[in-house]
Amino acid sequence: MTLFISDIDGTLLNSERVISLGTEATLRRAIAKKHTVVLCSSRPPASMRALEATYGGKDVPLIAYNGGYVVNAVGSVVLDIAVDAEVAMEIYDACTQVDLHASFYSGEDWFVWSEDRWSQREAENTGVAYNTERAHEYATSGRLAEAPPHKIMCMGDTDKIDTIEALLEHDESTVSYRSKDTYLEIANAQSSKGAAIEMVANELGVPLDDIHFFGDNYNDLSAFAVAGTSIAVANAKPEVLDAADVITARHHDDGVARYIDALLEK
Repeated sequence: MTLFISDIDGTLLNSERVISLGTEATLRRAIAKKHTVVLCSSRPPASMRALEATYGGKDVPLIAYNGGYVVNAVGSVVLDIAVDAEVAMEIYDACTQVDLHASFYSGEDWFVWSEDRWSQREAENTGVAYNTERAHEYATSGRLAEAPPHKIMCMGDTDKIDTIEALLEHDESTVSYRSKDTYLEIANAQSSKGAAIEMVANELGVPLDDIHFFGDNYNDLSAFAVAGTSIAVANAKPEVLDAADVITARHHDDGVARYIDALLEK
């Protein structure tokens, strides 16, 4: 059995931010041949399950929040690495001061700052509904302390994002990633896609050499370091292209499917 593990955004999805019909067919074919397909992303679990449903994926682990939250094949949480609660509260307070939207993702829950264009855009992009309880209630009610976030997504004006980024500059407990000028994604620095796929491989009884991992961005490099074969889509960051064992076509050109199809035909 081969274990195919893929990042989602920038890797698996097409220009319409969905899995193309051709890729769906390829993934179904791989599953029918008794191979396993696992998703590994910064997305929340609900979004990943919705994507799995399009190609018939079920009863497999999923790796959410860039390795900070891993659910096994029967739905039990086997890895849980959240942002430190005190740090998360500092971020909440800073966002309150500058009036910056911050979404807090904790396990299966998504607490948005408000029902604004940022929350609506993320809901459309991920296909996930946010909680009726807002981030302010989550933070001030004590729930944040009890169930700290696995991911914080700050969204808004560039100068406000700069403020939060500066706040975290010397905080070694977190790692932040700016996907664009108006987005800052924050997680626990101990979360790692590489460590997560090692855990999944061990649980499934698959040797690391039998893992084929697809990625495009810096947070995929830890997975490249442990997977038997690392595959970068052609649109990947230059450092990711350099680290890859194989380069396939762009995500908009079904690069993941092209690689898997070629492997299944051998």
